Amino acid sequence: MRSFVRAGYEPDHVRNVVVLVDGPMTAYAKAIIAAVLFALGLAVGWVTQGWRADARIASQRVDHAKVLADIATATEKTQRAVRQYEKAANAAITAADQSATERIAKNVEETDRLRACVAAGTCGVRIVTRYVREPRSAGAADSSASTVGDAALELDREAASRVLDLRESIKLDAEKLDYLQRYAGTCWRARVEAVK
Repeated sequence: MRSFVRAGYEPDHVRNVVVLVDGPMTAYAKAIIAAVLFALGLAVGWVTQGWRADARIASQRVDHAKVLADIATATEKTQRAVRQYEKAANAAITAADQSATERIAKNVEETDRLRACVAAGTCGVRIVTRYVREPRSAGAADSSASTVGDAALELDREAASRVLDLRESIKLDAEKLDYLQRYAGTCWRARVEAVK
């Protein structure tokens, strides 16, 4: 171990002493300095990676916000289209329902009028039939030789009432079918227009 002492011209009570130590102490100091520098390098790397990670996260947040905004816009557009479709369909269905109800009421009124007429005996129900008469000669193969004839059968009041019930039922079913066809067509058109 070497040590150097430097003495100056100072008074006895003040002395500048410089000690230089060479040996195992220096290796220990170098190791500490290297460890501190290594730790400092790790800290700088850590902070740098943190900045990079923060930048990536911020970029992902911006991208995510944009995707969410696009989804919200598409959802709102779809909801508006659905509401428009529902309004158009409801308006068309209401119109078709009103029209069908009016036609059914007119048919029921007409049938009730006919029933009252038949019950009063002022009118009756007849069934008109058509038939083809066959030629009288057995050897004739010409169909133009046959004739067409009409016949009408008069029905009693009870049978006439049943015929009128059947007429009312047929008209009501026809109106229901017409209404359902209009309903389906209206729904289809409203859907097609809403998709546009």
